[in-house]
Amino acid sequence: MTFNRIAAVATAAALALGASAAQAEMEIRISSAAPPGNPLVDGFEVIKQRMEAAYPGEIKVTIHHSSSLFKQGTELPAMQRGNLEMATPIVYEIEQQLPEYGPLGKPYVYRDVDHMLAVFNGEIGARFYSDVEEKMGVVILDTGYLGTRTIGLRSEHGVTSPDDLHGIKLRMAPGAAYQNLATALGAVPVSMPATEVYLALKTGAIDGQDNPLNLVADWKFDEVTAEFVMTDHLVQPVFFAISGKAWNQLTPDQQQTLRDAAKEGTAEQIRLTRGAETAARERFEAEGKLFSTPDLAPFRASVDAVYAQPGMMKGWRVELLDEVAAVE
Repeated sequence: MTFNRIAAVATAAALALGASAAQAEMEIRISSAAPPGNPLVDGFEVIKQRMEAAYPGEIKVTIHHSSSLFKQGTELPAMQRGNLEMATPIVYEIEQQLPEYGPLGKPYVYRDVDHMLAVFNGEIGARFYSDVEEKMGVVILDTGYLGTRTIGLRSEHGVTSPDDLHGIKLRMAPGAAYQNLATALGAVPVSMPATEVYLALKTGAIDGQDNPLNLVADWKFDEVTAEFVMTDHLVQPVFFAISGKAWNQLTPDQQQTLRDAAKEGTAEQIRLTRGAETAARERFEAEGKLFSTPDLAPFRASVDAVYAQPGMMKGWRVELLDEVAAVE
């Protein structure tokens, strides 16, 4: 073999090794607004441990909590652009692009946590996952449970009906669907990121906020809350998802390992969230917080009346409401 031939072979081998090294350096970044210690972050840790243990030196998983990488609400488009690998979008974000699935985010559509999980683990969820992948380029790996949303107020009002919330400035997450939700509950919506809520409650810029009790504890909103109104208006799913671009960079074996890891991670996230909700209520009650448990029928009626207005369910696959209700 001539020197030039040897050099060519060596160069080709070096390039192949370089390409292999580049593949080995794949990083899966997970972005979330959740703070440290939140069950979502614990679920991400399961994914990180399983993937890095299965593919040492090939796949690295990094967790970016507290909106340290992408702001809340910007993760989904970042995944679609290929600028982010993983995040946990919610129905309201997906509904902006797939309005036919609006019923899956309607208040009081789920009876309880088990009902919600049965919906997404069944035929409805399979169709939803398929459409999100085909039409949005995002692969949903599994469904977790963010919590059941209730109302927290900075001062006591003794709420028994939607009428008691008239004039109440209620912080809602950004997005039209959340603003409509506040209106349906009888309040005045104020759009605001989670990072600004504590100070706004403390100063009186807002009168209250809506979040699951476990998230109230995580964000320490209970320190500036006097009353919790157990409207239980939204049993909220959250989706462990990966961008289609990142998904397609994985081998079939890696994809299956990630699916399995995500299922294990969501199971842990659900378990921890349910426990955190119970623990938060017990602590808040021990601290003397007022818990109002109103008759929910007027709240459901108010929600139905608002959503029945022209344009509120535009583009919805309305028959989904009946399909969800039929799930055991």
